[in-house]
Amino acid sequence: MIDDPDLRLMFKAECEERLQNLEQQLLQLEKQPELVACQEEIFREAHSLKGSARMLNIKNMEQVAHHFESVLKTTLKAGKHLENPVIESLYHAVDDLRGLAEEAITGNAYPKSINQILASLENADSGADQPNADPQSASLTKLPLANNGTIQNDSTEAQLAPHQEPAATAKIDTIRVGTQQLDALMTHVSELTVNKNRLAQRLTDINDILFIWDEWKQYNRSLLSPDLNNLEARLLALRSQLYEDNNRFDYLNNEIGFGIRSIRLLPLSTTFNLFPRMVRDIAKQQQKQIDLVIEGEDTVADKRVIEEIKDPLTHLLRNAIDHAIESPEQRQLSGKPAQGTIRLKAYQTPTTIIISITDDGSGIDLEKIKSRALHHQLYQAEELSAMNDRQLQELIFNQGFSTAEQINDISGRGLGMAIVRSKIEQLKGHIDIDSTFGQGTTIQIILPITLATTKVVIIELQKRYYGFPMEAIELIRSVTAEQLFNIDGCPTLLQNQQAVSVARLADLLEMPIPSTSPASGFAVIIAIKQGRVAVLVDKLLDEQEILLKPLAGVLKRVRNISGVTVLGNGEVCIILNPYDLVKTANGKKLPSPVKKESSLPAQKPHILYAEDSITARTQIKRVLEKAGFIVTAAVDGRDAYEKLSANQFAAVVSDVTMPNMDGLQLAKKIRSQDRYQNLPIILLSAMDKTDDRQAALKLGVNAYLSKSAFDHRLLLENLKNLI
Repeated sequence: MIDDPDLRLMFKAECEERLQNLEQQLLQLEKQPELVACQEEIFREAHSLKGSARMLNIKNMEQVAHHFESVLKTTLKAGKHLENPVIESLYHAVDDLRGLAEEAITGNAYPKSINQILASLENADSGADQPNADPQSASLTKLPLANNGTIQNDSTEAQLAPHQEPAATAKIDTIRVGTQQLDALMTHVSELTVNKNRLAQRLTDINDILFIWDEWKQYNRSLLSPDLNNLEARLLALRSQLYEDNNRFDYLNNEIGFGIRSIRLLPLSTTFNLFPRMVRDIAKQQQKQIDLVIEGEDTVADKRVIEEIKDPLTHLLRNAIDHAIESPEQRQLSGKPAQGTIRLKAYQTPTTIIISITDDGSGIDLEKIKSRALHHQLYQAEELSAMNDRQLQELIFNQGFSTAEQINDISGRGLGMAIVRSKIEQLKGHIDIDSTFGQGTTIQIILPITLATTKVVIIELQKRYYGFPMEAIELIRSVTAEQLFNIDGCPTLLQNQQAVSVARLADLLEMPIPSTSPASGFAVIIAIKQGRVAVLVDKLLDEQEILLKPLAGVLKRVRNISGVTVLGNGEVCIILNPYDLVKTANGKKLPSPVKKESSLPAQKPHILYAEDSITARTQIKRVLEKAGFIVTAAVDGRDAYEKLSANQFAAVVSDVTMPNMDGLQLAKKIRSQDRYQNLPIILLSAMDKTDDRQAALKLGVNAYLSKSAFDHRLLLENLKNLI
């Protein structure tokens, strides 16, 4: 039985969902045996169940899921359909998995032995008749796990002890609500916040009307009449009522939002409790001694944050074990204790959650980073020498960058850190690294407590609206030209006896500054761990709680921008990224990668781009054209190859999954022609399967980029390096 009650509840919910999905997919497969997608979905669900069981040390369930997985793997590799006897055997296995899950949750022993279950699965491929399902096992297919962990029956009387009468009044203390319903409700509350802002705007409109009315009265008193006086009285009454309605609306909105956000808040222990066993097993596998210290696991966060942060933390911990902590012998030679320490810590500020992973391992070798960057021709020696330590350390977040001597499953195949950063940014967060060679590394993740709404200060710049997140603002003050002075040619402001660099927002956003721009204005002082900067703006408007809508597609990661929102007056407001603003203002943006000589320096490079999705095709085509490329689009691989035969192109960019001819087939056909052996090929994949990636490399594809962590700058950098 699982000891931890939180893990028990989480495992119970996961099993219910995955086992139900397994049954639905098996039903579909029984009707349409040729559906390979169904087989793959079943394989993924069984694999996930196996991983969860392994994490919680439920050995019997792990074994069954593994054999379940093996039956499917054999069929998928052979390219065969699952026969009915095999499907029947898998149905029985789902029943057995449900029974074993019940055993792990309640402690009640499952009647079938593990040998019986495995024997049934091992005979699945032989086509032998399968034994009838155990009656108790079969009953599990109809009876979901109850909230108290017992088998739940549709009959209320069946749950009562003998001779026990139902109570006259039954008080229901808890109800089960689907997370999708809760998410939808949270979305409605967030939209309610937007409507609250619109109501506040109507109140501002009434005040403007009354101001105009007062101005008119001062100069037209002789024209006043009882009707006009009555109009004034009604306007004043309407304003008073609007104030009351707005205040009440604001109170109810805050109360409902706070209540729903509180329901969605879960302790980080829900995720943290999964890691001790993982660290122990990997350390044992690598013959290392590691003590995992967890602090602040009672810190609460939004449900989605809890769900999404698991994979990044898992990768960072595996990296710390594999790359950072040395062997006991190496540690003792360095004067360290044989046992290494990894500290996983979480704490909360008024608006954010900070999670840090600290190890006392070898730290990051900056010379090795420089060597790898030169080896991969990412930067020139003079560019690397101009970088500070923090900039060099942040190179590990680049796609495909790794300092590992050997790539393995634990170290992440050189892809993990880029995906970690992308995942954190999708959660509206930020990741920071600080390492000392020979002493250790600290990686800090800063996340919002809730992902639904955020407070921003709204400003206006050149008739557009921008928002600064409140949690990054230290102070807002007025500034005149006389208060600014130069240090090393950089405009500076004195704040609390400390010099703060000053930058105009228009400069940071690379916007033209009108000649009529005022010399004075307001300074929004942003203070984060990486530094402080005073951002000059012309006009402050309001402070609002807004619903942040992240950018999507090729705009997912735009420098200095976190997302957008719609204000009460219907205008679009761009929400700024304070971390990017500080980097841009302090000149911390990394140098551009080395550019190879183009074979056609006087002409724009011509790119062939294949993509079956019209949305993706349009977006990426615009990005490429804006970057100075000529683009010919194709709707699939077959169309692309026909256009390739009729024209000359500098490179081919293609999606992997397409009808008629997919990206891998297109690459194979291109490489089969001698004249295309040196033609650069870049593949984009939404699935990012390891098999596809390896197949692409064997075919001679130059780059394989994941759409799940897509950054259009990475595509442009690869093209510029290859052409």
